[in-house]
Amino acid sequence: MSAKIKLLLRYIFVGALSLFPLILVIVVVNYLKNLGVSAYLSLHDYTNSFGVTLALMAGVVAVFALLGFSIEKYGRSIFISMIDTTFEKIPAIRSVYSVSKKLAAMLSGGEDGTKKEVVLVEYPKEGLWVPAYLLNRHENICVVFIPTSPNPTSGYTVIVDEALIKKTTLTLQEASSFIISMGADFPRKEEVSMLIQNANGIKSH
Repeated sequence: MSAKIKLLLRYIFVGALSLFPLILVIVVVNYLKNLGVSAYLSLHDYTNSFGVTLALMAGVVAVFALLGFSIEKYGRSIFISMIDTTFEKIPAIRSVYSVSKKLAAMLSGGEDGTKKEVVLVEYPKEGLWVPAYLLNRHENICVVFIPTSPNPTSGYTVIVDEALIKKTTLTLQEASSFIISMGADFPRKEEVSMLIQNANGIKSH
């Protein structure tokens, strides 16, 4: 392959990478558009009315906004509390609902408004550090969720001794940004680098 062809391929590659953020936004917007169109068509099949369908969709959006406002301002919603009470009385779905609620609380910052911890843990082997969400703790034993790139909602749940994790000041948003960008966005890089270097220095002694 000649030098000119290699240079041309390099230009094409760099140009494609420069448009990657725009392409990603277009993909997300297109997905949301398709989701909205699919919801509209499904509702329209039942209502058979353009006006009624739009009114129902506007009502759903308004309910979401009202729930969000209520939770942000007062820390709870009477409607959600009623759903919780109802589902907790149904054995068949109580466990699933409880787990999904805890996950949603973790991703949104927690029902109690406290910040969820982001830690560093060696995984899948010693010497490889990854960010993880601290979900639970009993004495010196920690339960952490290790998300995978670029989808932070999939991953592995592991149980590890507290002595083997490193606490950070990373927020859930910063850790998620790091994971989704596959490391291209590296928040608090100085802190993370120092923690890993110190851990490696302790092992070498």
